[in-house]
Amino acid sequence: MADNIKLSDQQYQIVQALWYLGKGSARDVQKQLSDLGLAHTTIGTILSRLEKRHVLVSETRGRERVYRSLISESDVKRSMVSSLISTLFKGDSKALLAHLVDEGDINENELADIKALLQGEENNV
Repeated sequence: MADNIKLSDQQYQIVQALWYLGKGSARDVQKQLSDLGLAHTTIGTILSRLEKRHVLVSETRGRERVYRSLISESDVKRSMVSSLISTLFKGDSKALLAHLVDEGDINENELADIKALLQGEENNV
């Protein structure tokens, strides 16, 4: 499951709210994401669909369903970045980095930090 996790922006924000909360109902998530203006029913539908995909699990608390994530943030990031590289850059992660540099998404200071990080990893191998 953790190898092929694809979430829309809304789904990611909802799961991210649950990571922050630990667990929560649709109302809890709605409060956490109040700036998005999503209806309670919309959040409930998304939570239910994510549960069917085994991204979340729920239990009954009174009259509410309380959800918690079955996946970690690092699993989601790894899967989505891997999918991005595979789909847009034909599996070439260097092409992704080159694209970020070419588009100005990574500035010179950040690039220097990345180089230092990579050189540090080489020394640890």
